[in-house]
Amino acid sequence: MKSIKEDFSLMAILLIPVAVAINFTGFGIVKLLQLPIFLDSIGTVFISLIAGPWIGITTAVITSLITGSFSPEYFAFMPVSITMAFCMGILAKFKFKNMIVKTIVCAFSLVAIAILVSAPIIVYVYGGNTGNATAGITAFFLATGSNIWNAVFSTNLITETTDKIITAIVAMSIIKAMSARYLIKFKYGKNYIKSDKNI
Repeated sequence: MKSIKEDFSLMAILLIPVAVAINFTGFGIVKLLQLPIFLDSIGTVFISLIAGPWIGITTAVITSLITGSFSPEYFAFMPVSITMAFCMGILAKFKFKNMIVKTIVCAFSLVAIAILVSAPIIVYVYGGNTGNATAGITAFFLATGSNIWNAVFSTNLITETTDKIITAIVAMSIIKAMSARYLIKFKYGKNYIKSDKNI
């Protein structure tokens, strides 16, 4: 309970709408261009990494409710966003000396979570076809003789790896661009401030 209260500082709460807006912007770009990726969790990852898991989960839920109102299939994937927010919030506790290393760790953690959590949803809820741009890739693998699980995992490996690497890079770039004076106001913000940086 104490951890939850610590996450919900005034600054963190005020940043939630910004993170949701970042998520929705990515979602809108993907929908407009019909890209086989998602880009709807950049804000969630960004805020989880500086403000903790509970703020991240709140952002993920709000985002899913908004994107789901435009594309109902997104409601079913709320557990994916929540799991990513929680894991990124936990990862935020660890201070890495090199931001590149942390970006790589974040990216591959996100890929693993997205593949493992979303695959059962795609298979059991949608029968392998979610109706978005990634469905064509799954159809291709099915046409080559793969079973539904192999097709979904293969599709996820391609799309989620691309999506989550972009997500991690952009999220970390946002954090890197923030001033030390602003970062220090968040629960884990100090983990991104170099010791020689003035606060």
